[in-house]
Amino acid sequence: MKTLSAKVEISGLTLIELLVVICVIAVLAAMLLPATTGNGHKRSTVIMCLSNQRQIAIGFIMWNSDHGDKFPWQVSTTNNGTMESADWGYDAPNFNAATNYIKNPSVFKCPTDDAKIPATNNVQLHNQNISYFVGLDASTNATASILTGDRHLQSSGKPVKPGLFVYSNSYFMDWTLELHGKSSTTSMGVLSFIDGHCEMVRGINLNSIFQRQGLITNRLCIP
Repeated sequence: MKTLSAKVEISGLTLIELLVVICVIAVLAAMLLPATTGNGHKRSTVIMCLSNQRQIAIGFIMWNSDHGDKFPWQVSTTNNGTMESADWGYDAPNFNAATNYIKNPSVFKCPTDDAKIPATNNVQLHNQNISYFVGLDASTNATASILTGDRHLQSSGKPVKPGLFVYSNSYFMDWTLELHGKSSTTSMGVLSFIDGHCEMVRGINLNSIFQRQGLITNRLCIP
């Protein structure tokens, strides 16, 4: 097994240990939530997506810690990164890079994403197995940077297509109703951030979250 480098300690716990504890709590909460219909069902699937993305975020943070504070898409393929494929907008290799830290292949698919197929193993993931985008310009110096998110984005009223999407402050970002809005008219989705925390975000708040990142460029790799 790889030895994780501990850079920050909080109350006797390393950052990685703290993130793992948070992830376990989220998974238990999702398991204990009763299976209901209507708004209850919608909330339970969002919580499951929160758990999925938290586990993925922890995997990417572990990869970052073991590779000189860089994420897979910031490292060339010659050094086991995914820079070249990410620049072309191919999302799956980014998640393949983190599979050494993520043992459950089902976390890469949102439970309400009917357009995707759950992976049965971590040997080779493809875009068809993945429901989440990655933020290629997420900065480790800004906790507001978006690391991953649900793929069902729309920009200025149009669904964002798979591939490389370059965000501009002139765009108005929102969610479609494809994933978490099937039983409601309220759009919502899940985002994870560079510090490992995840948020359920309503569509009316999504634009402000994108804007608060303050990034010069903001490229998203959409599956």
